[in-house]
Amino acid sequence: MKQAEKAGQNTYDFIQKLMKSNPVIHQSYAGCAGLMRLLKAYGAVRMEAACKRALTGHRFKYTVIKNILDNNMDMVEETEQKEYRTPLHPNVRGAEAYKTN
Repeated sequence: MKQAEKAGQNTYDFIQKLMKSNPVIHQSYAGCAGLMRLLKAYGAVRMEAACKRALTGHRFKYTVIKNILDNNMDMVEETEQKEYRTPLHPNVRGAEAYKTN
């Protein structure tokens, strides 16, 4: 847990959720050990980014982080979703076309 804290808050949070998500302590420990190997292999910056991305999901497993790191998904910047607006066009009616009086 100390190594996870040194890597960053997202890494620590992900490991906490991994520990709580698995009722079998041995399996939780194996997942944490795997994450520590990934931390050494990929470094703290990439691990922190991968854990941040993984925390938005609902599965807290070693394989989630491994897939993110293997596919370089941690390096992809997340773009904000812009609100979609219907383009203006003369054939598109607005709300006022449906008002009844």
